[in-house]
This record gives sequence, structure tokens and C-alpha cells, in this order.
Amino acid sequence: MSAIACPLSFEELWIPASTFADAPTPSFKLCLVLAGAADLSYRVEDRARRAPLRPGCFAPVSPPSVEVPLEISSAQRHLMIELDAGAFRRIAEESGAPADHLGSLHERPFRSAFLTQLCGQALREQKAGDSLGRAFVDSIQDLFVMTLLRMAHGAGRSPARGLKPLAAGLVEKVRNHCVDRLGESIAVTEMAAVAGLGAHQFSRAFKRATGQSPQQYLIALRVAHAADLLAGTALPLPEIALRCGFFDQAHLASTFSRQRGIPPSRYRREARG
Repeated sequence: MSAIACPLSFEELWIPASTFADAPTPSFKLCLVLAGAADLSYRVEDRARRAPLRPGCFAPVSPPSVEVPLEISSAQRHLMIELDAGAFRRIAEESGAPADHLGSLHERPFRSAFLTQLCGQALREQKAGDSLGRAFVDSIQDLFVMTLLRMAHGAGRSPARGLKPLAAGLVEKVRNHCVDRLGESIAVTEMAAVAGLGAHQFSRAFKRATGQSPQQYLIALRVAHAADLLAGTALPLPEIALRCGFFDQAHLASTFSRQRGIPPSRYRREARG
């Protein structure tokens, strides 16, 4: 599994009144309405929805690798923004937020004065076309990601009253599913489907049951498997990284060191005496 850093990108588009499918990409797609008023019809998890889109409003965020059928009632000018899914995974791993689901931001239009201002400045810098403008655009992706994660999941929230922890049998079912697929990319939505829940409800119920977000729990499983392979096999570190679902050896080393307090190579030496 290799990680390819994708730069933040902006593109101004005129969207005619039409019905179309928003093609899947490896990135999160964000859309700011610049001009024109319209109604947007779309589907979220097989549920039909309809909402007004007005200037200064962001359309629902399109997640990576998902085709979203859309219908727009009138022509509009949009600013399309693509955000690297890898940046979401990296920042979510540090914060404990779900890395691949933005809750209500996928479900309905929203407003953010800060993101709107940031988009305007980034667009002006991009149009300037010089090295400083490009550097500015490249540097703000983390700000976009952190702001969206904050809007979607908040910070320091107490568990919702009345929300039950995920049943122990379902936690075990999710664990077994993950253990069987540790060499693969596993999304929170996939884990939620195993438990028969939506991603947002699953994430909260799972954390109440385990004390960890699904992403934190999955990382702990990957690190534990890596520790077993380091101690019990002679596999090279790049191979262990792939078998445990890390992007590469560097990703394994940084995550393992953060979780265990020592780098993988030292752990192997000490485990073997």
C-alpha cells in the first residue's frame, strides 16, 4: 500500500441545469457556490434528498471513491475543491476522529465563513500564478481538513445521553473482520456495515464500548500484528508494513514508535533478546 500525496486543487466551473453523476475520485470533493440560486437533488446512502443551494453555501461533501447522482435545477458557478484523503487519514489518526466520514456534512449543504474566506484567498493566490501563490495553496490543505473534521465531529464532546455502547458481540465481530483484512484499507463505513449501523452512530457507540474511536482501534490492531511479526518472523520491515496495512515502512515506523515508544527495528532486537 503506497501513499501518494495529492495537492489541494481549486477549479471554477459553470454547472448547467442538469442531471449527472459526480464521478468517484480518490479525494474528498468540496463545492462552494459562487453565483446562481438552485435546488439540488441527490442521494445519501440510498435516501433521496433535496436542498436549496445559494451563493456562499457549500454543497454536501462527496466522499472518496463514491459515485454521487445529482440533479441541479438552475445553472450555477461553483468553486470545486479536492482534498487529499490521505490528509484526512493522517490528521484523524492524530485526533481520533473518523477518517473517512464527515457525518452531516455528507448529508446536507452547510456554511462556514472561515472556509469561504479561505477559498477566496486561495483562489486569488492560485490565479496569481507565482511561486508564493502556489506555496500558499499547497500549505492550507491541513486547515481545510481540520476545519471539516471539527465541524463534523466537534472536540471534547461528551457521549450523547441515551446512546448505548456497541454490544460486545458486535465489537468482536468488527474486530474479527478487521483482523482478517489487516493488509487492506479498511474504512469506518465498512466497519459500521459489519455492525449493521450508519458510520456516525457506529463511531459513537464503538467509542463508548471500547474507549477508542474505530480508527484508533484499527491502528492498535495493525501495530499489535506488526509487533507479532517483528518478534516471530524474519520478514523485512517493508513486507511487515504491507501485511499490516501501513502505507510503507516509514508509516509503520512512525506509527509503531508513537504507539510503543520505540522504533520497530529496536523492538525486534529486544524481543529476540
